[in-house]
Amino acid sequence: MTDSVALQTAPSHFWPQGWWKIVELRIGIVPLPVYVLLAALVAFFILRDGKVSSDLPTMIAVLALGGFGCAEIGKRLPVIRNLGAAAIFATFVPSYLVYAHLLPEGMLKPVAEFTKASNFLYLFIAAIIVGSIFGMDRQVL
Repeated sequence: MTDSVALQTAPSHFWPQGWWKIVELRIGIVPLPVYVLLAALVAFFILRDGKVSSDLPTMIAVLALGGFGCAEIGKRLPVIRNLGAAAIFATFVPSYLVYAHLLPEGMLKPVAEFTKASNFLYLFIAAIIVGSIFGMDRQVL
């Protein structure tokens, strides 16, 4: 009788264990609930005003959504993920989406203004170079 009591476990509840399992799922470095919330907020602003503002927090959210989302898709592709598909997708898929007019016009102009006004591209290029150097094997250096 004591063996059967020992085998019984407490029922698993969603809160807090289930919630933490969801929070541990990430798109890039952004937890999944935060990613979904950011996507909903950006979609709300685009649908409400037809555009997003070009201030720093909004642009960081928009760029994180696009970059991390495309990188996550690249990370999950079977063969080309080993060839650096995450970096390739994060760099070139957003450019193609703009070229093909698949992104709303109200998002394109604020992103272009932000990157020109803040010299964000210089920071992005420096981060890619430094990340590539840090990712190299020490024996190669």
